[in-house]
This record gives sequence, structure tokens and C-alpha cells, in this order.
Amino acid sequence: MKSRAGDRFKFRPELGRRLRELRIRAGLTQQMLALAMGSQRKGNYTVVSRLENGRMENPGIGLVADYLRACRGGFADILEVMDRYTAQPTVVEVETSRALARVREYLPAKVDRAVERFDRGVRRRAEEKHEPLPAAQERVKRARSFVLSQVWARRVRRRVVDIIETEHLRPGPDNERHLQSIAVRVWSALNRSRGRRAGRRPALLEQAATLRAGEEAVRPEHLQAARDGLIEFFGQAEMAGQLDVAPQFEPGEDKSKYGFQPKPDRRQDGKAWDKAREALAEQFWQEVGKMPELAGFDSRQLLLWHSVVRQFCTIVDYREPGSAACRREVEALATDAHFSARGRDPALVRRLAEVVIPRWEELRSTLGPHPLGRVRPPAAT
Repeated sequence: MKSRAGDRFKFRPELGRRLRELRIRAGLTQQMLALAMGSQRKGNYTVVSRLENGRMENPGIGLVADYLRACRGGFADILEVMDRYTAQPTVVEVETSRALARVREYLPAKVDRAVERFDRGVRRRAEEKHEPLPAAQERVKRARSFVLSQVWARRVRRRVVDIIETEHLRPGPDNERHLQSIAVRVWSALNRSRGRRAGRRPALLEQAATLRAGEEAVRPEHLQAARDGLIEFFGQAEMAGQLDVAPQFEPGEDKSKYGFQPKPDRRQDGKAWDKAREALAEQFWQEVGKMPELAGFDSRQLLLWHSVVRQFCTIVDYREPGSAACRREVEALATDAHFSARGRDPALVRRLAEVVIPRWEELRSTLGPHPLGRVRPPAAT
């Protein structure tokens, strides 16, 4: 029997903490809870302990149901934690992402972002056509092919710069970029006419070297020098068997001649910021839950107000506290008919906003600005 995939459900410590809170709220010890669940054997509380500490990775749904029943709780009490799990990517998507990450592992940041956009385009086109996503192996294969084309295109552009310097040409910055674009087309024509398709090479080369709109100023002698040098370079790479593997970058080769540097890859920093913000929001809810305004509510109603507080935090992330836009969104939240029908008091929403919004603005300032600029920077203190 095949073992479980590593990304499938494991009983998270966060879920165990939520269960422990329910037990404490019910005024039960672990031993008393185990007895209420119907377990009479010696050491029966160890099951409860392992569950609450997240050391029982894959408990059955019946065990969790018995735990909640003994606490006089329900699945609504752990709904938020479970929803966060089910909102995650599927196991296949995670495994595919890891395979794609291995393909992109040693690429320069600019090529890495191009590969990410390429795979995003594959997914978007499948959604637009209402078709299933290509299989994981196919997506990885396409990404590898795209990486190969991108890396060799950069190598070809750099080769054109070397040809220009060796031949003492002076095409000017604009025409140099045009020569690089033509060179990429010539390389593609050479690559597509390998092996049995060699008879198509002259026609493909002629088509690739034809000047397009905006390239009319390229001088014929410069074009011929770049073309001849590139054909020689292609022959050397073909003889060395390098055309089907990505070339290793030489020092400085992945940098632009004109000093342009791609933006640093800050995605991991952005994920770390988002994770810290999530932890801070959970800590903030513990503080808000003790406010006198929420005293006397049972656990199910507190979940409703938890949602309100989280929406306040999101509003502050994007709107300046006290601004007209912030006030409009708070008022829309207070007067929402859907939630008012479920017991949300508009007056209490407004009172909470007066307390929660300034406090969250103060707390989020400890996070600093978002590395990717996705949210409003906190006010300077």
C-alpha cells in the first residue's frame, strides 16, 4: 500500500491548542475528558494529551467528534482552522510547485520571474478554456523547455555584444538591441533546423534575418557580422552537445551591459511578513476577546465577532485610519444586512471599530513595511 504523501493532512498543533481551549472552557481535566469520551482503561488521558499537543498526526474524524462532544462543543469551534487547511493548494499542486522550483533553483532572478509568468500563463489559459491543467510532468517539461530557451537567448544576446566588440562595430545602443533581437530569431531558426530538418535552414535563416518595423537602421555589414558569428557559435555548441542543456553562466554574464540590475527576489521575505502578520492578528484577537464589549457572548457568537475584527485589520492594512475611505468601509460592515440578520449589532460594530482600528495600527507598525509593497506602510511613530 502506498504511504501517505507528506503534504496530506496532519493534525496541526494549532488545532490541538483550539481543542485544549474548549476543554478548559468546559472545566474538564484531561482525565475527566477521557472518561467523558468513554475511555475507561488506565492511562486513557494520554490520547487526549497527544491530540492536544499535535503528536497524533492522523486521528480519525470519529475521535475528534468524540472529543468535541465531551467538551459540549461542535465542529463550528474548529471551523476556521480547518478552513485554512482546505484553502491550501492540493497535494498535486504542491508537488508540481516543488518540481518547478527545482527547475528554477539556480536561475538568475529575471529568468526565474519569466519562468513563473510562463507557468502562470499555462494555468490561466487552461482556466479560460475550461480545460483541466496539464499533468505535472507536462508542466515541468514545458517549464524546462522555456528555461532552456530563456537561458540560451541571454547567452546569444551576450554573444552579440562580444561580436560587436571583437569586430569593432559601432551600431549605437538602439541598433545593438535590434541586433540582439535579430540574433535570437537567427538562433531559433538554427535550432529548429537541426538533424533531419537541415534542408529548411536557408529559408528559415533568411526569414529570421529579415528586418522588421523599427529595425531599418541596422546596417547590412553589422547584420552579416552578427549572423556569421552566431552561426559559428551555434556550430561550436552543437559539436559540444550543449544545445539541450542550459549553459552555465560565466561571471558577469547574467548582468546587462548597460548596468541594469533586476530587482532582488523578495518573495520569501514577503511570505515571512505575511506569516508574522497572521500570528500578530491571532494574538490581537486574544486581546480583543477579553474586551468588556464582548463579555457575555458564547463561543459561536465570538466566532462572528472574530470575523469582524479580522475585517477591521484588513481595512487598516489598506486604508488610513480616520480617512473617509476607512469610515465608509466600517459603516458598510456595520450595516451589512446579511450579517445583521445573524445577530451582528451595528452599534457594537461601530464601538469596536473605535477601539480596534487604532490599536491594530499601533501593533502592525512593529512589522514594518511589506517587502513587496502589497499593503499600506504603517504610520511612522
